[in-house]
Amino acid sequence: MAWTSFIGPLALFSCAAQALRWDPEHVGYNLNENQEAVMPTDYWGEWPNHTYHPSPTNWRFPFYVLTLDRYVDGDPTNNEANGTVFEHNWMTNQFRFGGDIKGVRNNLDYIQGIGIKGIYLTGSPFINMPWSGDGYGPLDFTLLDRHHGDIEDWRDMVTEIHRRGMYVIMDNTVTTMGNLLAFEGYVNASTPFSWQEHNFLWKNDRRYHDFAPGNEFNASCEYPRMWNQDGYPVGPEIISQQNGCKSSEYDQGTGAYPAWQSQLSTFASVQDRLREWRNDVFDKIKVMSCIQIAMFDIDGFRVDKALQVTPDRLAEFSAWQRQCARQHGKENFLMVGEIVGDPKLASIYVGRGKQPNMVESNVTKALTATNLTNSSSYIRDFGMSALDGAAFHYDIYGAMTRFLGLDGPWGAFGVDWVEQWTRLVSNNDMVNAETGVMDPRHMFGMTGQDVFRWPALANGTQRQILGFFITILELPGIPMILYGEEQAFYILENLANDYVFGRTPMASQRAWQLHGCYNLSETVYVDIPFNSSGYGCHDDSVSLDHRDASHPVRNVLKRMYELRRQYPVLNDGYELLTLSNRTYNIYLPGGNGLASPHGIWSVYRGRTKGVQDFAGIGQGNQGSWFVYHNENRTVDYQFDCGSKDHSEALISAFPAGTVVKSLFYPYEEYTLEASTFSYGIEDSTELNGCLPALSLAPWEYKAFVPKAKWLTPAPTITRVIPGHDTRLESSVDRDGQETVPIQIRFSSEMDCSSIADNLIIDSTTATRQVAQLNQTSVSCMLADADAPKNTGEMPTTFIFNADLIGVSNGVHTFTVNNATTKDGLLYTNARDRFMFRIGQSDNPMVFPLSSNYTRNLLSKNESTGDLYISPNAAGADKMRYSTNWGSSFSDWFDYTGANVTIRKQGWRGTAHQEWEGDHVVVHYWSAATGSSEHVQHADLNWDKHPPRRWPHAFAEGTWNSWGYDSGLPNQLRQEESGLWKFDLVAEWPTEGQMNVWGINEDGVPDKSMAFGDVDGDRVLDWVPPDSLAANVIKFPQPISRRYLGYRVTVNDGNYSYFLQSMGYTWVQVVVAMLLALVPLATGALCCVLFMAFFYKVKFNQMGMIDEKGGLLPYTATKLPDREALRRSVANLFSQSRLSMTGTGAGGLNAAIAAETGSPDRRKVLIATMEYEIEDWDIKIKIGGLGVMASLMGKNLGHQDLIWVVPCVGGVNYPIDRVAQPMEIVIMGKSYRIEVQYHVLRNITFVLLDAPVFRRQTKAEPYPPRMDDLDSAVYYSAWNACIAEALKRFPVDLYHINDYHGAVAPLHLLPRTIPVCLSLHNAEFQGLWPVRTSEEFEEICQVYNLDKDVVREYVQFGQVFNLLHAGASYLRKHQKGFGAVGVSKKYGKRSFARYPIFWGLSNIGSLPNPDPTDTGDWDKMMPKKDGVIIDPAVEEGRGDLRIAAQKWAGLKVDPNAQLFVFVGRWSQQKGIDLIADVFFSILEEYPSTQLICVGPVIDLYGKFAAVKLEKMMNMYPGRVYSKPEFTALPPCIFSGAEFSLIPSRDEPFGLVAVEFGRKGALGVGSRVGGLGNMPGWWYTIESPTTKHLISQFKGAIHAALSTKADTRAMMRARSRLQRFPVAQWIEDLEILQSKSITTHDRVAEKRRNPFAESEVATPALSTAAASAIWSSAQNTAPNTAPTTAPHTAPNSAPQSRASSPTREAILPASHGQMTLGKFNGPSNRSRSNSRNRLSKRSMTSINGVNDLQNGNNRVSVVPEANEDPAMIAQTSPRLLALTNERLHITYEESSPSDSPNHEGPVPLRFPPLAHLNNQPFSPPPSCPSTPPPELQGIQRSETPLDLHSVTGDDKKLNLQRVNPLFTDATETYYRAFQNKLDSVNGKSSEDQLCIEEFLVKSEKA
Repeated sequence: MAWTSFIGPLALFSCAAQALRWDPEHVGYNLNENQEAVMPTDYWGEWPNHTYHPSPTNWRFPFYVLTLDRYVDGDPTNNEANGTVFEHNWMTNQFRFGGDIKGVRNNLDYIQGIGIKGIYLTGSPFINMPWSGDGYGPLDFTLLDRHHGDIEDWRDMVTEIHRRGMYVIMDNTVTTMGNLLAFEGYVNASTPFSWQEHNFLWKNDRRYHDFAPGNEFNASCEYPRMWNQDGYPVGPEIISQQNGCKSSEYDQGTGAYPAWQSQLSTFASVQDRLREWRNDVFDKIKVMSCIQIAMFDIDGFRVDKALQVTPDRLAEFSAWQRQCARQHGKENFLMVGEIVGDPKLASIYVGRGKQPNMVESNVTKALTATNLTNSSSYIRDFGMSALDGAAFHYDIYGAMTRFLGLDGPWGAFGVDWVEQWTRLVSNNDMVNAETGVMDPRHMFGMTGQDVFRWPALANGTQRQILGFFITILELPGIPMILYGEEQAFYILENLANDYVFGRTPMASQRAWQLHGCYNLSETVYVDIPFNSSGYGCHDDSVSLDHRDASHPVRNVLKRMYELRRQYPVLNDGYELLTLSNRTYNIYLPGGNGLASPHGIWSVYRGRTKGVQDFAGIGQGNQGSWFVYHNENRTVDYQFDCGSKDHSEALISAFPAGTVVKSLFYPYEEYTLEASTFSYGIEDSTELNGCLPALSLAPWEYKAFVPKAKWLTPAPTITRVIPGHDTRLESSVDRDGQETVPIQIRFSSEMDCSSIADNLIIDSTTATRQVAQLNQTSVSCMLADADAPKNTGEMPTTFIFNADLIGVSNGVHTFTVNNATTKDGLLYTNARDRFMFRIGQSDNPMVFPLSSNYTRNLLSKNESTGDLYISPNAAGADKMRYSTNWGSSFSDWFDYTGANVTIRKQGWRGTAHQEWEGDHVVVHYWSAATGSSEHVQHADLNWDKHPPRRWPHAFAEGTWNSWGYDSGLPNQLRQEESGLWKFDLVAEWPTEGQMNVWGINEDGVPDKSMAFGDVDGDRVLDWVPPDSLAANVIKFPQPISRRYLGYRVTVNDGNYSYFLQSMGYTWVQVVVAMLLALVPLATGALCCVLFMAFFYKVKFNQMGMIDEKGGLLPYTATKLPDREALRRSVANLFSQSRLSMTGTGAGGLNAAIAAETGSPDRRKVLIATMEYEIEDWDIKIKIGGLGVMASLMGKNLGHQDLIWVVPCVGGVNYPIDRVAQPMEIVIMGKSYRIEVQYHVLRNITFVLLDAPVFRRQTKAEPYPPRMDDLDSAVYYSAWNACIAEALKRFPVDLYHINDYHGAVAPLHLLPRTIPVCLSLHNAEFQGLWPVRTSEEFEEICQVYNLDKDVVREYVQFGQVFNLLHAGASYLRKHQKGFGAVGVSKKYGKRSFARYPIFWGLSNIGSLPNPDPTDTGDWDKMMPKKDGVIIDPAVEEGRGDLRIAAQKWAGLKVDPNAQLFVFVGRWSQQKGIDLIADVFFSILEEYPSTQLICVGPVIDLYGKFAAVKLEKMMNMYPGRVYSKPEFTALPPCIFSGAEFSLIPSRDEPFGLVAVEFGRKGALGVGSRVGGLGNMPGWWYTIESPTTKHLISQFKGAIHAALSTKADTRAMMRARSRLQRFPVAQWIEDLEILQSKSITTHDRVAEKRRNPFAESEVATPALSTAAASAIWSSAQNTAPNTAPTTAPHTAPNSAPQSRASSPTREAILPASHGQMTLGKFNGPSNRSRSNSRNRLSKRSMTSINGVNDLQNGNNRVSVVPEANEDPAMIAQTSPRLLALTNERLHITYEESSPSDSPNHEGPVPLRFPPLAHLNNQPFSPPPSCPSTPPPELQGIQRSETPLDLHSVTGDDKKLNLQRVNPLFTDATETYYRAFQNKLDSVNGKSSEDQLCIEEFLVKSEKA
């Protein structure tokens, strides 16, 4: 199933790096509104007609930190803004949720109601990857992320924030961007730091617009100032290495310490980082940030990863932004940042910066510092403050983790908060860069977006609230909370132990509960006490809306913020004083020796006298006394107020006798006793008070002020009933109304009527009816309820009761607007909104789980056939649907409750991916809920089936090669329960995935819905496609050895799965015992039968026969119905000038379509390294392919052959027509290949000449290896030249032979051409390793192929596989059709044996013929009983045998059993088996003789030669061995009794035919094409040597034991066996025609823009093919090809007016074409296809209009469902086209005129050679001008040889190959030779077996 690719704005980033200028397409999202801007520094945008909001004078107010995507979904239409399936799905928490600007805007009441005054929006607002909801990987700095909203949405939100007196700051990543860059050699690994730096690579086709990387080295590069972790500048040992840098706007790729390296590196090796220290880069960054201020009126920036920005440049950046803000009326713009590093280094960034030697030890001096303070105390001048403070202060957070009992390495400076504050004041410059006065603005909090949630831990909420107390009330600075902390969020969603965080959305959802049982740990801490986080999946409240204004923790925060407003000292007081403490140290395992103090502290917070005065503000200068402890237990403390030891007395900040009152519930009071200490607070001379005893609950805190200064807390809502987002099942039908009682509980006694009068009710219902408050039902009462669970929480003291009437099904909210206390003095100061939902059980807005699948949603209108849905989702505002399982969706539309007619969406996939029936997925959204996570599935007429939410599912894993192994069933079955199950037995442990869509059309596993289990929580995870997480299910060893495997059960409703052990071992034992008890006779019989069927020698007496008894040659490839095809072609020719007249198949020589010059001749390109050029007497032939090359050259006269061949060394090639050299590219450099053309009959030879080809010889035409650099260069050049030939010659088809030229078509993409692939030996595939990114990069450069093309076509696993490229090409462009084996069995065997072919439908067979069988083929064979032994022939065999014996020097004996082996002496041919076996054969059968002749090819042949030499010596006169190529007399073939053919692999087996037809019966293996001739053939069930020897000997024994008369009959039958060339030609025609037709239809289906209408090349009938073959025998030697090679098409003479040349002939159906565009079938299309070329390609020529109407293409090869008779009916159209004669001339144009500017110059040339009766024009000689594709490019003068590619470089990966075992020193050869002294029949097959000896030698 094709998953949607990235679209929309992300598509911008697939172009070259170039500034994103103004574009109307992005108006509303692009902050750059300067339409004239070219350079990024000229970008600008500003809020028109807007009054900018001034800055606050004091930033120390509460901040609320929220992540847009994880807040509230205010607009569902932007949830999939990029159009991918990885952006949003309700079942995963790893994609986006859908939160946006409107969601924040609509919920400011909730945020402000907490007491918040500042909002910090995390993450960049700019475009990120589609699934990256956190926003920290921006791909641009001016284009907004459309998921969040447009410019007006942002402005609307900011305006409302400012209207409320609130402020907003935004994240600014400054230098950090996305993850598009990699570095050479480290694509998938961390890049080590290097001053020389690494060359960059793009990871994909996406690019940044405003910044560019570079690889050129700049020796004059100047580095910025940098500091070490210790806070001091880097020393000369670092500076001395700074000798230049890359001319890149990006840093190199590493993310390691030390600090200065981090400032020159990408973040954590996964986020690209800009070099802001380059002036040109900085100028762009600062302008883009200023635009944000001008466009959005924001109030500050939080700099992400601030310590990666160099300090001085960050100071400049901040100064620039402050200046920009001042220009827009903001005089106190906030610049804070993320500081993660050593505190000493952090001090360099805060304010003007301080080194350790600049620390101010006098705290009073530090607190009174100003802009006039001695400048030598700072690194930078006043006004150059880098940061105003740390945003989420990690040092304080680290200390907090230690303070609250966690065991980790943080908190090195202790947990005494007074000391922490003192250190910050001394080390940090806190002077405001605008005002010049002390202004602490560190932002302190308990949780950030990158750390865990405290309530996830045991007692986590208690710990968190104590932490709030410290960070909000004790530490001077800006308090901040992360969204959800007020709701005690505890769900964690990370998938790695080293990065733990929780970002549950505020609105209702499903996925965070599904994945809510956290199963990982935390690597930073030892034994972190995770608790509730492990049970979240069982907590239904997790899925509810979390905007609960009555939550107890929210109320605690409200109270703390209220205290900051009531008591100015708690907001701004700088003085912290430790009054007393009683603590003890514990040392935890992970603390690295750091103590973890526990106990009780007494602290005073007040103003700094003389510096601060809060008189007239709230409670003025009143300080506060804090008491708290960090014990996880209740402690009853006892103290001695008279003690002089601080630890023995609990000293207060207030004088003895003062009555103090707690600021937190239960607001207890204490009267202070006297202590012995006087601290002089506020100039008091009295003794400080003391408490003699105090009991504190776990993690409890207290804050006291004198009772006289105590203020009554404002009221707050403590609880509502129904609770917030409660789901109620309706008691009436879906259209009815009912009454719902409500309760609102308060912390103070309230004015009952005030509540009723200010209660706002809103409803979203299908009836559009809004619920009402029944005023008569209102009642109020005092109560004592809802006792607090944690310190600071407030109980209920007052309850408001009322009824809501007229409540319809849907979503209802009631809002309490600023209710008043009974005395009228205090208010809630908030608009607190609560929600409940009510409806039927099948309403997804109310009960999304129970209604997730419903059977009454989808229906069909029987009269119209339309599908429609009947939604029951009262409460929804919008809805959408999908009919293809979420692959795509309709647009969102308004929900009305009425039936909705739906339209089926498009879908593409394989037959396995299709599903049964009609299914719909419906999503609902409502503004009230702020969520679109309400989903329903439904099927049409599915009542008899279980509910389904997947169409199907497939198990993929290591056991089935991740789905590539299609031989193993892997589809899950859905049972009646609805659960999906799969039984798995594998080697344990193993791992896998559940993939909904399985394998795509391209043969690759689908990525869109592939599920694993990263965190091991037994819930399937769905992660983004670029996730680094190992998203697999781990299958462990079954718990007990009693079991064999697992039954995997998956629930598609909640993605849970479980493993059930299955397959009892004891059952297997019982079965085994039963089998053991089977009678021995039966067992013996089974063995005999098995041996008979699988190990017996096949005694073939008849050869190939049919069931009727007639002899039958090879059957052809299974192609379309042969007889129908023949009839249709016959009909075609009967209506044409090619009418089939005459008698017999051979009588058509003069009239057949194959005559030279016919428009119906097919032009085919062949490229082989074995070939024969007859008139030059050149023959390069070493094997079967060479035989077939000669055969094709002599017997395919009916076709025009373009034959590409390499010139080998040692052969003298005459010079014919020298052509334009070919320019090829290897490793980024251009090389020249010399070319000449030679025409012989119908063949145009294209001879390639270069040193790289000349290295090979006539005897060794192939490179010796296929895994090293030498061979890679050779085959790269070979394929590139073939591709160039395909461009020069307008062929109809490219016929690939084996792997050698299989990647040539890839050089032409996206243009395609029909191909056939003949497998002569699939064992050799052309393999180079791509195990690493370096190897992959290198092989792509050698072959000059795009990486994506290599991945798509060539790469198979970790191997670059040439043959796989051919198979992939067929799979993608010909529906898997076109591959054939050279024998009937070989194709099937290759398909079953090699996984690279499993993407094809099958591999057919095109059996090689006997080259000598050139007689007429009439299909009439003698009957079985009609075979007669010729006595004369048999009598003459004795004389022939004697002649053979004399030739070989053997003992003359006409009755000897003479065995002959002729062939290459190699492992493949099995020569070693002959040498191993015949010692015993010669011993056992005295009449046997042996002749072995042939060249030695490998070590097997070499060792066999020495062994056979020993055999000659031991058995003189009986053995002849000649290990060299030798011309043999005919008597060797005819005089032998047997021919030995023990091949391990033999695709065709021509030798068996040659020997058999001459009388030598075959004895050999039954592989490939062997076994069809009469003889004795053994099967190869195992490749082990002992098995092969045993089988071979068995065949020899069988042969020798066969009676003489039987052998005579076999010889007679052998002579009658036929493998006619004529049949092969017919089958070849069918194969090629079907390949062309299939290719064309695939191309048409994909709307190939290069496909043009064209007349089909017809396939030929049986008779026609026979006639063609016969005609080919009589073709004149000077017959020329039908089309001249287009070496330089635009160089045809233009000054002459003679008869038009071949290039000037073109059918009217053609317009312009481009050099390199095929003139064959790949460029044809049906007439109804939309022509996507420019108008220039459709112009008329010489007044003749193009044929653009009607069907120009006639297919003569029917599809499976096509009636062949229909083909004949279209033939007149073909004849009309083929008889037209049209004349054209070249159309001159420049490359810029071409429709494809990257392509060569357009030209015109004929698609089907020249037409009827046109004279032939010879090929043009070499032109003086280069072809268009090379014009403008400097020609390479470098001929291609290996040294020119590699030079002296020995570091290339392709050079690092293991040497082949060659026994170069002949050490093992001599050892083996010595061992042969004791050889005999037994030892020859055992100790002296050649293969076993070689294997042991290689290991040694």
